[in-house]
Formats: sequence, C-alpha cells, structure tokens
Amino acid sequence: MNCPKCRREPLVKETYEGVEIERCPVCKGMRFDHGELEALLGKNLGGTADTFAFSPTSDVMDQVAAYCERCGQEMTPCMGPAEVRLDWCSTCGAVFLDQGELATLQLHGG
Repeated sequence: MNCPKCRREPLVKETYEGVEIERCPVCKGMRFDHGELEALLGKNLGGTADTFAFSPTSDVMDQVAAYCERCGQEMTPCMGPAEVRLDWCSTCGAVFLDQGELATLQLHGG
C-alpha cells in the first residue's frame, strides 16, 4: 500500500509491542488501521514510535489531502487533541498522522 499523502511511496511495516503500523520512508507519516492508534497510545508508545520534532516536510504534508488506497477515497481531515490535524477514512476507520503528530497526541493524553 502506498502512502496516503505521497501516494507513490510504499509504506513500511513496523511493530511496537505487538501493534503493527505502516510508515512512509519519505514523509515519515504513519497509517493506522482501525484500533491500532488507540492501542499504541494505550501502551504509551506514541513517543517511542514517533518523534516530537516536526520538519519542513511534515508541515507541508499536513496540508496535503490524504487518500485511502484501500477504500479508494479521500480521507477526512479532523482536528484531534492538542490541535493535531489527523486524516480519517470514514469507510475503513484508518487514520493517518504526519510526522510528530503521534508523539504530540501521546504528550497531551490523546
């Protein structure tokens, strides 16, 4: 599956204490299937799987519309805790976070 933001870069699977996520090697964004984000945050692993540092790339990518390749539709931008703009697929429940957003959610009790 390709990155919801870059749309051409294949995502790489990573596992944190049994929770599998997919990360883009270019923009460092992360795609979560339904329930994976909650599981990772519940295990307090947001700061481990992500970095608090935002980059010029993550700032630009935050404004790019995300596309759910699995469902073939645009993802819906939503405002989460700490004013984190996440992208959500209303069909399959997948969530995409840009670099730095997972760690920010964890820090603010997301």
